[in-house]
Amino acid sequence: MKKQLIILALLFGLLTTLEAQTMIIPKREVRAVWLTTLKNLDWPRTPGRDSYSIARQKQELRNILDKYQKANINTVLLQAVDRASAIYPSAIYPWDACVSGRFGVNPGYDPLAFAIAECHKRGMEVQAWIATLPVGPYTGSAAKRLRARGYKMFKLDGDAFLDPSQESTAELITSVAREITTHYDIDGIHLDYIRYPEMLPAPRNAYVAQWRRDKITDIVRKVHDAVKAEKPWVRISCSPIGKYSDLSRYSSNNWNARDRVSQDAQLWLRLGLMDQLYPMIYFRGNNFYPFAADWAENSCGKVVVAGLGTYFLDRQNGGNNTWSLDDIAREMMVSRRMGLGTAHFRSRYFTENVKGIYDFSSLVYAPFPALVPAIKEDGGNGPKKPASLSVSSGELVIGRSGPRQLYNVYGSDRWPVDITDARNLLLTRYASNIVRLPSYAAWQPRYYAVTTIDRYGNESEAVQSWQQPEPVHGQLLCDGYTVRVETASLPGLSRGNDRIIVTNSQGQLVRRLAVMNFGTDGCGTNEKYIDFDVRSLPEGVYRLSLVSRYSKKKTITRDLGFFMIRR
Repeated sequence: MKKQLIILALLFGLLTTLEAQTMIIPKREVRAVWLTTLKNLDWPRTPGRDSYSIARQKQELRNILDKYQKANINTVLLQAVDRASAIYPSAIYPWDACVSGRFGVNPGYDPLAFAIAECHKRGMEVQAWIATLPVGPYTGSAAKRLRARGYKMFKLDGDAFLDPSQESTAELITSVAREITTHYDIDGIHLDYIRYPEMLPAPRNAYVAQWRRDKITDIVRKVHDAVKAEKPWVRISCSPIGKYSDLSRYSSNNWNARDRVSQDAQLWLRLGLMDQLYPMIYFRGNNFYPFAADWAENSCGKVVVAGLGTYFLDRQNGGNNTWSLDDIAREMMVSRRMGLGTAHFRSRYFTENVKGIYDFSSLVYAPFPALVPAIKEDGGNGPKKPASLSVSSGELVIGRSGPRQLYNVYGSDRWPVDITDARNLLLTRYASNIVRLPSYAAWQPRYYAVTTIDRYGNESEAVQSWQQPEPVHGQLLCDGYTVRVETASLPGLSRGNDRIIVTNSQGQLVRRLAVMNFGTDGCGTNEKYIDFDVRSLPEGVYRLSLVSRYSKKKTITRDLGFFMIRR
């Protein structure tokens, strides 16, 4: 099976970008970007030193996130901890110089909290990217502070790296992950450089090699356990080296995760220590497709996202061997065919549309939103669907069925709206229960459906809008699950003496429904309607009637109309 998958991947690598236009786009798929704060590479470009520069810094991020949203990016990997310094007020690490322009200086606001809020406004998940072991220059302030506190580290090419074999290193990394998880409404913890430094010689002894892998796995396990104990819905992810190990027909050329730098990332998936992997497959051709296939086959039902070397589109990074748009476009399409998401490294090359990558991604590859795959199965105990949905005055008004709900909004020209069709998805993880419909849009759906989505990514059943075409005379509105009756058709309802009866097309009694207090026993209402639950009825055409008993001898039957159940 593994050999067949690799062969298929190689064949898919020969496809042209034109095929993306006919590719089926999944409803659930990770579309991510690494947003680098290191040395102000992506953000922030303006140091925050006063109210004016802070406002400008914030607007820079809004502009970046707006571009992500238009390209239907759903996951932002934001570098929150870099070289033992942070972009938030940490009790563990000092302020990173990228924010204020000066190491250890508070910029006057919390960039991480601001970024999380702005991502969530746009329906995007955000993961805190933590550079785990690099500490920066060995003679730098961060390294000196840690050595003074007793932490052991390697000195390699003038830079310092925490020693992963030390228990204190595991405790430090775990405490940083716990600090972020506890104090921020984060969606994930993304571990970067969770490996032995590649500058160290690879171990030749099998015992030493396994000992190193065990030390790295121990750090991963401690981070996982600490984060999940605080917030079990927070995703744990990392970015391993792009090639897991040598394949039977393709060599990693001594650059792989498991054997070269002691990252046993596929084991982490099998043990459930990782919810997502973002292998950095920054290669082309036979150095990409077979190894991407290997990650896909060994995903263990977890989410694997292909890290793309988008920065190679820039001549400065690629030199004379600069990549073409077709190189990245093919990798995106093949990754999707193998069930992998995609992540661009880095943000600037994506948003600045180097060689047209932003246009390809937003217009061809991902022309509409996608949901992030759920972190775990809900076992049938997913979130409650919205209580109601109405369309009026250019707004969708969603009836809440619980506190702090997030909504997915769908739209279509067909009713009921098919929420399994990715093309109908309009908004994801929307926090407000009022959605203003754009009046300037060239196309606006006639019908809408809304679901709730929980922090694990599980989605509820849909509530459908009742804005369908005018029914024929006498036809009641039915979405396949409820039938709606105007309250004006039910004058003088009494609680015990009225019955709603359902008959089939032959006039035979099928069901009796008691008219109870509004909002109980399967009947929900607003000011104009009562909804009756007909989920137990099979598809077909039915008639609804109101039977009112005035005395033992006198009853009056009022025909309310017919309805059709089609699911």
